[in-house]
Amino acid sequence: MPTLQHAPETRLPSTAARLTSWLVGSVGVAIPVILFLAVWSYYAVNVPKWDDHALRAFLYSFDQEKTISGKVYQLFKQHNEHRIVLDRFVALLDFKVLGKLDYRHLMAVGNLSLVGLLLVFISVLRREGRSIAYAIPPALLIFNLSHWENMFWGMAALQNFSVVLWVVLSIYWLTYENRWRWAIVTAILATLTSGNGLIVWPIGLALILLNANNSSSVESAKATKQSRILPVAGWFVSAILVLGLYFADYAKPEGNPPLRGSAVDLLKGWLAFIGAAAEALPVKSALPACIALGGLLVVSTLGLMGWQLVINRLAVSRALRGLVNPRMAGSGKGIPTSTLFFWGCAAFVLGTAAVVAWTRTGFGLDLIITSRYKIYSLTLLALLYLSVATAVNKPAGRWVMIGGLAGSFLFAWFAYFTFLDDSIWFRHWQTTNQFNWTYTQQEPTAEIDSLTLHYTDPAPAFYDSILPALYGPAEKSLIPVTVAKAPYGYMVQTGASAMASLSVDQSFGRDAGTYLLARSPERSYLFPVWQNQRTPRQARFWPGNIFTTGFKADIWQSALKAGTYQLFVVTISAGNQCTVYPTSQLITSAGQPKDIKKNW
Repeated sequence: MPTLQHAPETRLPSTAARLTSWLVGSVGVAIPVILFLAVWSYYAVNVPKWDDHALRAFLYSFDQEKTISGKVYQLFKQHNEHRIVLDRFVALLDFKVLGKLDYRHLMAVGNLSLVGLLLVFISVLRREGRSIAYAIPPALLIFNLSHWENMFWGMAALQNFSVVLWVVLSIYWLTYENRWRWAIVTAILATLTSGNGLIVWPIGLALILLNANNSSSVESAKATKQSRILPVAGWFVSAILVLGLYFADYAKPEGNPPLRGSAVDLLKGWLAFIGAAAEALPVKSALPACIALGGLLVVSTLGLMGWQLVINRLAVSRALRGLVNPRMAGSGKGIPTSTLFFWGCAAFVLGTAAVVAWTRTGFGLDLIITSRYKIYSLTLLALLYLSVATAVNKPAGRWVMIGGLAGSFLFAWFAYFTFLDDSIWFRHWQTTNQFNWTYTQQEPTAEIDSLTLHYTDPAPAFYDSILPALYGPAEKSLIPVTVAKAPYGYMVQTGASAMASLSVDQSFGRDAGTYLLARSPERSYLFPVWQNQRTPRQARFWPGNIFTTGFKADIWQSALKAGTYQLFVVTISAGNQCTVYPTSQLITSAGQPKDIKKNW
């Protein structure tokens, strides 16, 4: 009898290699996520911004309603051009469970949507036979400070991040899983999160029709006529119902720009939106760079889609013939699932860009590349990488992964140090805003109404322990500043020499730094400043050299009550020591203008 010898050593290296690859890939994917969440935790503050106040107003209106129908109406009623049911539901849940609304919790839920998006991309890679290490470039592209505005703004994080997750997940259900019922659920969630979620309905219908006769689908070649019709009918009926409910009682919100701009402006806006990620690069002018990158991404996306269409033309032809008569579909290889997934997701990004360009270009092209929109540009970059990495063979795919690692790491590095000053400024803007609406008299006494305190608590702030210094006399040494009139109010700045003798923390501290203080006989206001930075290359390549002495600041006249104000420079040390310096400058305000009429 032959001896059967067990030789585990022949399999252990393979198992060990797979385990090592999985561990390395998992750690590589986790690092950008953990760093992103750590930075968010360090700078996030429980202070509302703009529309966040509407969520607190929603809680009050919800509590005032005595009927179920009234409460449902408060959840679903229009907010600008959106139905922000998800934002309201999370805010309501947070308040009911914890007793107070905490805007950091809204930010956290919204930021976790990015984790969900990354998990979808990982699942796509695994379904295409690629290891988790291939997901490191998408993780680096998605998790960085390009999103500084969304990640520290409760409502925006929930709306702008979550809608991308719901749409991409819906497309994943339709293509990779063939679960159209689950896709309807996530499509409804997308619609009830942000207005551009409506785009998922025509995209989903097209994917269902193209996938109906796809031999790669589960038993699609043997599907009965009824099973072919059911997904199309279910999706179509759901779309009609959701769209009907969405636009019931819909009214165009006031405040939209009266002019949309020329066709050239709209094209520039479309391209700038798609290429908004380029703002992180060390360039002198961000807008032209974004337009250029947008053009490159559009050409790459449409070119890739065209190439996929050509190589799959027979499968596409069979799918189209099958729409007329299933018997005409014939047999053969269907449209690859990865191709359908890329088509659907790319169509969503390009469609959203067109909607934003059409509705927002009138506000100015600079708004198009704002941080709150960058998720779309970065998602398209990740999609292009995924599509190429999964389309080529594995040896070539490894080189695609290596190139993706180098490019995405460099981009994430640039993004963190390009937008660090924005993140610090935004935290200072939030805390100073809270000061301005809390201390409304010329004395350090907080004035917060009981109704506000019922729903939210004020965030602990750096000025809590230094109020006597803020309201006390200034130091004798004068800080010279330049005050220039601007359309919005005043631009204040000082050179490096004026601040060189002061001990101002130039590190990455949360609250340490410089502020402006405006005093009148009636009250005081605090304003954040933009700390001067070194050249773009120094700031991006050498992180320790980001900040230098001197600052500039914008004071919006709409933030001040009518009156004349003395300007002071306030410095806060790392140990939260406060010093107030005079500037001998005065500013005046005609008062706060009448608010634009809102539907929230």
